[in-house]
Amino acid sequence: MKKHLLFLFSIFSILSFSQTLEVQVNKNPALTNEVIQLQFIIKAKGNDFIPPSLSNFHILSGPHQGISQSYSYINGKSTREIKTTISYTLQAKKEGSFIIPSASVKVEGKRIKSKTIKLKIEKSNTNSTQNTKKENNIFVKQIISKNDIFVGEQFSSISKIYIKEGTNIQNSEINAITYDGFWEDEVKINTNKQKREIINGVPYRVIKFRHSVLTSQKDGDLFIPSTEMKVMTPTRGQLISNHPFFGPQYQTVLSEQTLKTRAKNIKVRKLPQPIPKNFYGIVSEEFTVKTETDKTKLKTSEAISYKITFRGNGNINMLEPFDIKFPSSFEVFSPTITDKTFVGNNNTGGKKTFEYILIPREEGIYIINSVKFNYFNPETEKYIKISTKDYKIEVEKGKNYISTDTSTTITNTSLKFNGFSKIKNRTIIYNWFIPLFWSLFLLLFLSILIPYILSKRTIDTEESKRRKSTKIAIKRLKNAQICLKNNNFDSFFEEIEKSLWGYFADKFNVNSSKLSKETIEEYFNKNQISSDLQNQFIKILSVCEFARYSPSSERFKKMEETLEKAKLIIVEVESNLKRK
Repeated sequence: MKKHLLFLFSIFSILSFSQTLEVQVNKNPALTNEVIQLQFIIKAKGNDFIPPSLSNFHILSGPHQGISQSYSYINGKSTREIKTTISYTLQAKKEGSFIIPSASVKVEGKRIKSKTIKLKIEKSNTNSTQNTKKENNIFVKQIISKNDIFVGEQFSSISKIYIKEGTNIQNSEINAITYDGFWEDEVKINTNKQKREIINGVPYRVIKFRHSVLTSQKDGDLFIPSTEMKVMTPTRGQLISNHPFFGPQYQTVLSEQTLKTRAKNIKVRKLPQPIPKNFYGIVSEEFTVKTETDKTKLKTSEAISYKITFRGNGNINMLEPFDIKFPSSFEVFSPTITDKTFVGNNNTGGKKTFEYILIPREEGIYIINSVKFNYFNPETEKYIKISTKDYKIEVEKGKNYISTDTSTTITNTSLKFNGFSKIKNRTIIYNWFIPLFWSLFLLLFLSILIPYILSKRTIDTEESKRRKSTKIAIKRLKNAQICLKNNNFDSFFEEIEKSLWGYFADKFNVNSSKLSKETIEEYFNKNQISSDLQNQFIKILSVCEFARYSPSSERFKKMEETLEKAKLIIVEVESNLKRK
């Protein structure tokens, strides 16, 4: 008992002191002539700040330390939150990639360290303002991951819009694309998410507006058509007035601009000949097959489940059931298909299961033979052969055994005819006895079942809510789980961030354009969700934003920790809401 109390006290101590010193920059990448704001933020009262080494930067001002307080009232209780911010104004001395080391601050006697942050500095183009043409203020690009592929191979096509900083656009309209020779799977994107890129010394805001995974359907010299986007850009119109104090006032005119990407040529090669037997069109770099049955011993007319599961990447989503040879005395039903495939950044992946229900009609020992399967690996340019194991099925004669042999069927028919008078006499009794028997049985069964269900429902209410909340969390974080399994570090944190923002937007019916950390606080307070949960939710989002700057040795550990925390926070928020 003492051990349990000590363990709970330790957990409480850890949770009560879960402060982190966050580090943020307002521009990354940045130019050599740009001013950069560097901030260290902790949600507590901090002191004894130890700054990082900033030898690669001119310190224009700082460090400036500020402490802010906010109050919230929930259920008549007042909660105070303190935030300490230490800020610098910097300018890079030269171009290059630089690491800003950890800083630290003391909170309640304990020293808290920040993560390091990698900052990319590029050379500025001093003539960019004068030399940049109006049409270069906004442009679009189409980026493809491959341009030389095999039939059935997948690749990605991403379209982005580049907007020079200081330029605004309104009311964008994207035209649909028809692909000839390709199957398209769309990747969901968040058009509110922006990145900063520097091109020839000019900073741009970059927004991804189309992301497709394409599967080639035929060979030849094909092409990806141009993407067309129409935008409205505000420009200066006629002079309205020339105020002596405020200066000249001009009318704002919206002008339409049509932006087009370049069409991309794709060379699609035929698959190598000869194509082997048991090839069903799958092109993949990694593919496996597994079979399973729910039983190997049964009686005639009983059912057996036979599942064949394919797992891998590539065009697995296009795999359809194919001919599998089962013993001739087995009745075979059309398979049930369970499709758990997903669309990734460059291809589809996941697993697909075909479940066959088999009913043996004759006793004996049967073999369900191994399934042979070939797929094509475009990296090695070779066909790969995989197979499953054999299953030995022992079938005994059942009580309701009816032979499939014709002579036996005729004999049974004659026997049935000879005994007809006995059956007729018994039918009179059955006509009133069977309904009465089943009615009494049903009443007895319900009298036991209903009280049990009601008591069980009362006991399990909280546990049921917890299970439902856990299911919601697992469903939301499915793509992040896949990224973790594949050690896809960059995409992992992006998926966690997307999942949490998506969960918040759906749960509280918030428009994506209004998503912010302030909105989280607003809606959590409205729904009486504790400030502790608010802080944890926002903290996980912040971890995702800056995780890519952590040392590579800590990455996998950070991924596992973040996934568990994301699951837990969704479960806690769901449970909190269901208690209201």
